[in-house]
Amino acid sequence: MKVAGFGEIMLRLSTDVGKMILQSDRFNVNYGGGEANVLISLSHFGIDTKMITSVSNDDIGKSILRYLRSYDIDTEFVTLSDHRTGIYYLQVGSGIRSSKVIYDRDNSAFCNMKRGDIDIAKALEDVDVFHFSGITLALSNDLRELLMQMLAYCKEHNIMVSYDSNYRAKLWSLEEAREATLKVLPYVDILSAGILDAENILLMNCELEDNHEKLKYYYDEITKTYPNIKHIFSSHRDIESSSVNKLQCNYYTDGILYLSNKINIDSIVDRVGGGDALSAGIIYSIINNKDPKYVCEFATCASALKHSILGDANLVELSDVERLMYEGVGKIAR
Repeated sequence: MKVAGFGEIMLRLSTDVGKMILQSDRFNVNYGGGEANVLISLSHFGIDTKMITSVSNDDIGKSILRYLRSYDIDTEFVTLSDHRTGIYYLQVGSGIRSSKVIYDRDNSAFCNMKRGDIDIAKALEDVDVFHFSGITLALSNDLRELLMQMLAYCKEHNIMVSYDSNYRAKLWSLEEAREATLKVLPYVDILSAGILDAENILLMNCELEDNHEKLKYYYDEITKTYPNIKHIFSSHRDIESSSVNKLQCNYYTDGILYLSNKINIDSIVDRVGGGDALSAGIIYSIINNKDPKYVCEFATCASALKHSILGDANLVELSDVERLMYEGVGKIAR
């Protein structure tokens, strides 16, 4: 099985813990992007992966290529552009102070991609799953047009499509997100969306007060409207502070909502990429025909482990995730 991702890879500059941007005289350098994060995680689980994107034709772009290749990601369809690589600044939260992100991605290499820039048939000819996010949809009209062509190819050639709603208010309005989302949902097989996506983007509502009952109702309604969607998932997070969370996965398939056990995360190193790690866990489990309970438990454990790793990407192996699933915390791997 091979999974392809279509999205932007950015230079990430983050503060040290306990420092705000306004007092920082140095930044920690990483690379990140939702789709790339998913692929890196899947590569560690033994899945073949391919990145479709564009980066700057300079040392930063070449460093990104080296970064992807170091995780065995196929970069044949990463194009080099005269435009810049996007940047995002991460002000790392601490205690009761939340993290903060500032984007500097206008006119980036990926944002300037358009129809005709890639040979879609060649890029997707050996692909089984195609993954993208709402961030990709938000970046430009040209990208949306290119993406719709790719989705049409996927539907015609029975390629499974995974879509993470991943709404970012700093990138576009709810009205813009709604218009674009309604166009892509008929092509989607695996959907990452929660209560806020259902209510704010799809304009759903109900009188139920229990969040799990409400989620089940919304997922029922989504699959009635879009019977092509066979899997829907989201996470639930109890936040005590920036460094202490409880994490749970909600996974819906065949009309049943499954809930994972909650995992206590007592000392968060880096929360960024936790949702991408969850998506990777879901995709891995589905393409390996795992039972629904395994799907949501594996995804939760994968996401929880990401919180212990600095940077955007989850670098744990399949055995690490299953060890946490079956043995819990505390045993040394020997």
